[in-house]
Amino acid sequence: MKFFLFICPLFLFFSCDFFSYTEDEKFTLPYSGEWKVRTSRSSECAEFTVNGNSFTAEVNKNEATALVAYSCSEKKICGTIYPYSMELTFQDGFAAEILLSLSASSADSDSSKNEYLSKFNWSRFMEECRVFEENTWKLDKERIMTKISSGNFKKTDLKLLE
Repeated sequence: MKFFLFICPLFLFFSCDFFSYTEDEKFTLPYSGEWKVRTSRSSECAEFTVNGNSFTAEVNKNEATALVAYSCSEKKICGTIYPYSMELTFQDGFAAEILLSLSASSADSDSSKNEYLSKFNWSRFMEECRVFEENTWKLDKERIMTKISSGNFKKTDLKLLE
């Protein structure tokens, strides 16, 4: 009985944090400056401004979340997909932009959309996009989004626009 009385207060103390669906994570940017950051965490794709080379954002645990940063001084875009990386890079900007666009354009409810998009292999997708280096932004975004949405995406669907 004493053991139970000891465990109960501990459970109540830790239970709120243990069952939380979100967490704050620190992300880094390629260089210090003013950035407009968009994230796919909320249904409206939240946007906020960052001054510096790092920021903290609330993300859903175990859910693919795009973070895309647009430089205010230069015309550069960087990004990442959480939980696969906490570093926003120019190489991963295109992959993050794809997830952000899919999240924004989905007609599904938040829970089913997020569940479907979290099952996609975003880590592998980012790796395959990196192969195109600076030509990544010349990939056929509409084709890629259509294939991912339909569940029929293959590595060979990464094609440059003609």
